[in-house]
Amino acid sequence: MLTVDAHGLSCPEPLMLLRAAVRRSEPGTLIELYSEDPVSLRDVPAYCEFIGHELVSLPDAEHPHRFVIKTKAVS
Repeated sequence: MLTVDAHGLSCPEPLMLLRAAVRRSEPGTLIELYSEDPVSLRDVPAYCEFIGHELVSLPDAEHPHRFVIKTKAVS
């Protein structure tokens, strides 16, 4: 699992760091993105849907700033 720490960063930086992590990862890699930027709640799911990555989890009470993304498999 790759971890991307975007604490303290604001839009578009968390998404740019996520995109960079996706580019250097293998298909099927889990990526944890930590971002407290409220715009990430919109941007990360939209990015995953558009590109085809699986959004495994959104921030919740236990992990208030953690997104988990699984990179799409190569077809």
